[in-house]
Amino acid sequence: MHPVDRPLRVLRLAALVAVALALHPPPVFAQTSAPIELLRRSSSSRSRARAAEALGRLRPAGARAALEGALDDRAPAVRIAAAQALEALGELAALTALDRHALDPHPRAREAVVRARQGLLRRPTVALASGWTSAPAAAAGAPPAAAQGVDWRRVRVLITLGTLANNVTRDPDHVAHLREALRLAVGQDQRYAIHPGALPAAAASRVRRGDLRTYSLEGSLTTLREAQTGLSLSVRAEVSLVLLLEPSHSIAATLAGSATAQDARPVLPHLPDPMPLLRRRAIEGAAHGALRSLETELLASR
Repeated sequence: MHPVDRPLRVLRLAALVAVALALHPPPVFAQTSAPIELLRRSSSSRSRARAAEALGRLRPAGARAALEGALDDRAPAVRIAAAQALEALGELAALTALDRHALDPHPRAREAVVRARQGLLRRPTVALASGWTSAPAAAAGAPPAAAQGVDWRRVRVLITLGTLANNVTRDPDHVAHLREALRLAVGQDQRYAIHPGALPAAAASRVRRGDLRTYSLEGSLTTLREAQTGLSLSVRAEVSLVLLLEPSHSIAATLAGSATAQDARPVLPHLPDPMPLLRRRAIEGAAHGALRSLETELLASR
């Protein structure tokens, strides 16, 4: 081959590769939330229904598509839960799927689809920032300071903080506040502990024996609403959480908490803006409220 022809062959080969990649793009791998996986793969209709309910609360990426698929589930209870969750998501794009299932053969499922469709049509259009999602807590590394004072002989339940999402704002600080509030709330009761990443030998042995139950906790900030009445400022926060039993990743409980933080002092130019502190207090209160319901629903019985 003449040396001058070699660059031309390289250019032709690069062009062919570019065309091939355009026609057959490489697969894209993305993390799928646990409730979505449970909804798609669980053999238990009860678990699938609870997963659908959780998706309506947590609103992770891909929730609408998973719930629309669940409208074809063989179990009426799952179809009902999916329709209700689609209404909770509030995405008008779900109307097409709901319309296709308006004649569901099961009367309660048919009623749920109709109600979900009506609810979406009545819902005012609200512009929400795209969800900012925090990364799950690191699975390895030095344990947090709170774990160093844990009396592992008294711990009955071990909780890993998983993915937490912000469905209302773009501010990553809000999810950081939620994560820290959950960590502190769990640490207030010596029966529960946040997984430190590396367990002491005695605690690891209890996990293997099944004496120390392990859960993961995922959730989202679903509301952060500010208001001003006269001189009074307030922020209302709402969070939704899902407790997953490990290692099966089955849903043990769905939890919700809300709180309102208020400040009646006048807003003056020379004083710091009170809203950041109010937002943090509201998020903390909502997190504590959700874990109080966790105690009454599940962990107090252990």
